[in-house]
Amino acid sequence: MSLEKTLAARLRGRVTVVGIGNPLRGDDAAGCLVARGLRPAPCLQSIVAEEVPESHLGSVTASRPDTIVLVDAVDMGAPAGSLALVEASDLNGFTPTTHHVPLDILARWLARETGADVVVAAVQPRRIGWGDPMSPEVGEGARLLAGALNRAVESRAGGCAC
Repeated sequence: MSLEKTLAARLRGRVTVVGIGNPLRGDDAAGCLVARGLRPAPCLQSIVAEEVPESHLGSVTASRPDTIVLVDAVDMGAPAGSLALVEASDLNGFTPTTHHVPLDILARWLARETGADVVVAAVQPRRIGWGDPMSPEVGEGARLLAGALNRAVESRAGGCAC
């Protein structure tokens, strides 16, 4: 199943997308690029959380989401720019992070506090050093993911009860 179809099947109700990453660390900014690339739509909230997603927990919970998509650069050992949907439970102790709170802890807290389905949309980084530019592969992967999210949200627009 394509990423777009997988997303369309997964997204339900109110969707909050949280773009995570440090814009000063090259490919680590992929999540922010995705969040900025989302078009306004009913039942969709996009938050550019940068490297401190915990500072946006109030906004996420206030949006009363049914689905939360955390978008971040995740080292999956795949080619740069590769995309994957990762279950929060699969992140347990798996992902080193450049952020203050690891994704697995953030995802578990959000699921518990909101009752939402939480999934991580991962983009494989190539370089995350201070001052590095975003690699072309990761920039393209982030654009593809934003497009897939936009189309998945639009495809279910008629069935969205906000």
